[in-house]
Amino acid sequence: MPPQPTPRRPLLKAMAGGVVAIGAVGAAVRLTHGSDDDTGGAGGRLELSSQDGSGVGALDLRLGDELLPQVGGGRFRSAQLPTTTHSMVAFTWTGTAEPRIQIKSRRGGTWGAWQTAGILHDLPDLGSGEGTDVAGTDLLWIGDSDGIQIHVAGGRPRDLTLVLLHPSRERGDELLDADASRRTTSPQARAQPTVPRPSIVSRKTWGADESLRDGPPRYNETIKQVHIHHTVSTNTYAKADVAGLIRGMYRYHTHNLGWSDLGYNFLVDRFGRTWEGRAGGAAKAVRGAHTLGFNDTSTGVSVIGNFDLVKPGRPIVDAIAAIAAWKLDLYGRKADGFVRVTSEGSDKYSASRVVKLPAIDGHRDTNDTACPGQNLYDVLPTIRRRTQAVIDRHRNAAEPITITRAASLTGTPALGETMRVDPGTYTPTDATRTYAWARDEVVIQGATGPTYVCSAADVGTVLSAGMRLTSPGREPLAQVLRASGPVTAPASVTVRTRGGRKGYATVYVQVSPPEGSRAKATGKIRVQVNNRTKVVPLAEGAGVARFGRGRGFKPGRYNVTVIYPGNGIVRGSRAETTITIPPR
Repeated sequence: MPPQPTPRRPLLKAMAGGVVAIGAVGAAVRLTHGSDDDTGGAGGRLELSSQDGSGVGALDLRLGDELLPQVGGGRFRSAQLPTTTHSMVAFTWTGTAEPRIQIKSRRGGTWGAWQTAGILHDLPDLGSGEGTDVAGTDLLWIGDSDGIQIHVAGGRPRDLTLVLLHPSRERGDELLDADASRRTTSPQARAQPTVPRPSIVSRKTWGADESLRDGPPRYNETIKQVHIHHTVSTNTYAKADVAGLIRGMYRYHTHNLGWSDLGYNFLVDRFGRTWEGRAGGAAKAVRGAHTLGFNDTSTGVSVIGNFDLVKPGRPIVDAIAAIAAWKLDLYGRKADGFVRVTSEGSDKYSASRVVKLPAIDGHRDTNDTACPGQNLYDVLPTIRRRTQAVIDRHRNAAEPITITRAASLTGTPALGETMRVDPGTYTPTDATRTYAWARDEVVIQGATGPTYVCSAADVGTVLSAGMRLTSPGREPLAQVLRASGPVTAPASVTVRTRGGRKGYATVYVQVSPPEGSRAKATGKIRVQVNNRTKVVPLAEGAGVARFGRGRGFKPGRYNVTVIYPGNGIVRGSRAETTITIPPR
């Protein structure tokens, strides 16, 4: 479907005579200019307004002679202007001029060094209707500031407009992470997509105000390329800053540049999180506004940061590879090759020219720009290889190992008994089996076979066996099998007796688990002398039964039977002996 024109144009608020209308509320302050040390005059400060409901404080301020006077041939400089808090700065104008703009910012009462606001080259295509008559600078993230000074060289465009933004932190911004959107399978272009969708923080989650969009999404017929950009912003933002930073970027693209939506399809932050940019469905071929002349067959990924200054970390590289592999696989593309695409007209390639470009390229490959920064551009070969490896790994994956009859564990968990793994059945039948055994989920060193003999160290613990199946080209499959209960052991019952002249009979009993076991004999024992019975408790495995108090035994020999019923770990046992009662 060809792109439809959009009626949105930037709203530039200004009044003549040095009285400046601030934001949407129509409030005004009078500012004067002077030396570099001028704090903006006695008239007040520049006020940002956030009454549009976007959660982004904003000021669009036309810079005429009153605020930005000429100080030399083609050079213009403002006073040091006090403001309410802002954290993002940009400039817009119409026409083909490319002024050289620098700003100073005041943070914490201190004025910083001059920094350049570079010309924005991430643009919609000519004829798309997305604000192509408006030029602008990159949107700079400078942190919370309350003052600005502006220097322009190379001429001042007639409608040069200062844009100050301050996206507020919303509740939950600091909790956002890459799992804010689950891995899902969405309706996709290929019938058999193989690369899984990476985690993507959705527009709803980062707080996109959908009323800022102008018209429905536009779609391409296919995706041939992934264009890599950077936002030429700060490299020191915190995790909790990212959602607000994107909200500010979204407001700048729509309200100030006149685009129908955020320009990029996806954004990646320095922590390796991927964010949904332009609306329309992450899995679909949504037409972006990021690479002039080449938006019609591509998707755009912009990394938040300035990679002329720093190198991208591993989380960034991995995130780009994951999103690029998913998007290219949806359309059956390779990541490490070249494609032929037709330019719709850029500052580097004229309209209708067929250009051979990498499937994953940097913005500078299609436009006259330094984007995506030299350090990020230098790792594009690595990103291409890694992306293709992700695609190959999933496309070439063999059928998974399938269990047709589950493995099982046989044998009695008892001291000296043999436990055995029955591997069951599975396909492919030649999969390799490896084993491991554990007691109370702690791996037993050296126990790597399909059988295991229960030892004294196992008494009282629960044994489990793990069987892992592996086969080349397939994901390994593991089964964990637990014994039916703890390992038991027999008890050893030792009995001593002593007969007294008054007919007393004392029976001393010691119940002991096997040597080397940490199990203990607990509970009670049953002691019988002739036809008299007593049940006594064990303490540390020992118990004493006394008979004859009040009614002694007559002199003679009597049978003694001791029964220990067991406690579930130490099994029951019995012992028999005799006791002699001497004559009185």
